[in-house]
Amino acid sequence: MPTPPPLPVELSISPFTTAEALVGGVPYARLRRRDLYAPFRGIRDRTPPTSQADRCRAYAPRLANGHAFCRESAAALWGMWLPHRVERDETVSVLAIAPARAPRMRGVRGFRSSSADLALIAGLPLTSPADTWCQLGQILALDELIAAGDSLVRRNRPLCSIEELGSAAARRAGARGIATVRRALPHVRSGCDSPRETRLRLILHRARLPEPEINPVVSAPGERVRYGDIVFREWSVIVEYDGSHHFTNPKQYAVDIARHEELARAGWTVIRVLAAHFEDPASIVERVERALSDNGWRRRPSRGQLLRATSRTR
Repeated sequence: MPTPPPLPVELSISPFTTAEALVGGVPYARLRRRDLYAPFRGIRDRTPPTSQADRCRAYAPRLANGHAFCRESAAALWGMWLPHRVERDETVSVLAIAPARAPRMRGVRGFRSSSADLALIAGLPLTSPADTWCQLGQILALDELIAAGDSLVRRNRPLCSIEELGSAAARRAGARGIATVRRALPHVRSGCDSPRETRLRLILHRARLPEPEINPVVSAPGERVRYGDIVFREWSVIVEYDGSHHFTNPKQYAVDIARHEELARAGWTVIRVLAAHFEDPASIVERVERALSDNGWRRRPSRGQLLRATSRTR
């Protein structure tokens, strides 16, 4: 098969509409060649979209006035931590602000609202981080929504504050998914670096361990600044999640060894958690609880235990 004729330069760098191409003199037959992909009706691109954010960028030339990306599509553009099933979703979500009409097209979920808090990323209109998080209450499970919230108030380059999440939730009283949002909000914490850290924090929280600090400085004054993932400072215990990059990168692995030795010399007990450990959350809790107990922490009896103990002494 002969090589397809080249496209105009302006159509080779980003997705484009077939109408643009035809106006620019590109024959319709050229738009049907196999080197071009059609992610949406009337759209062509040189490469197929492989993520939710890619699909948003592919659909962007078709965005009408008064339209903006929302829900999981806006979340992907903001870089929020989303479960894989959402990232792989081949449909984009678009919000129409009245009087605009919601789009109706294969591969697009259309929504309509009288108003919305909007922003721009690389020229793409989308709902604000806090509003987007509240919208996710319709499609994410509780822990997934907590992780998405943590990603917005993360340690590096946070996109909003917990207070802004609360304000957005208050504005959406009665909206779909708001019950899940209200359950998730008290568990969102600032300072996390990854969804695995969030999951680890929730496992320890639900085991009724003390409330830790998230990624605080653990080095002494005058020393090189070092951080700990999950820190129980009062009992000198640090819980670290080690992702695969800690072991596949030899330099990072060497840095980790030296860091843990320095923390041990400073009196810290470091509990390291790997991805495989999440298959048995109880074992994680047991290791952390043992370290805390060895360093002086004592679990307080629950209200039920106190009542039972009182009844036995009567």
